[in-house]
Amino acid sequence: MSKEEAIGLLRSRGLKVTPQRVAILRILLNGGHFNITQLLNEVRKIEPSISISTVYNTLTVLVNSGILRSFEANGKTWYEVKRQSHVNVVCEDTGEITDIYVDTSFIENELSKRGIKVKDLNIIVHGDCAGASKPEASNQR
Repeated sequence: MSKEEAIGLLRSRGLKVTPQRVAILRILLNGGHFNITQLLNEVRKIEPSISISTVYNTLTVLVNSGILRSFEANGKTWYEVKRQSHVNVVCEDTGEITDIYVDTSFIENELSKRGIKVKDLNIIVHGDCAGASKPEASNQR
């Protein structure tokens, strides 16, 4: 994603545009799942002096603004761009996380029938993936 697109997304949510926020957002918008260590290592390639506290604070802001979602897996917090609802498959034997896009309308409809307004649907499946086929549309990190 371009710098201009990241800036536009921040502004569309009423967020202050800083070089650190733009760098973090650009990395995440390219896809994948990142834990704090991975993200810090990637963003330091763009902003070498960024601190871990700035990364944490920025992630909190981006999650609270609805740009990102976070989830827990393998003892770590993972971050990804909040896009269409999908299943995060956590392969406990390989450590990979794969996105599987499925129709979640049944779940959303059932919740709606119960008066629950779905803000975000985040399904996490833990499994052993040795020998599993990898779908073409997967998004791994």
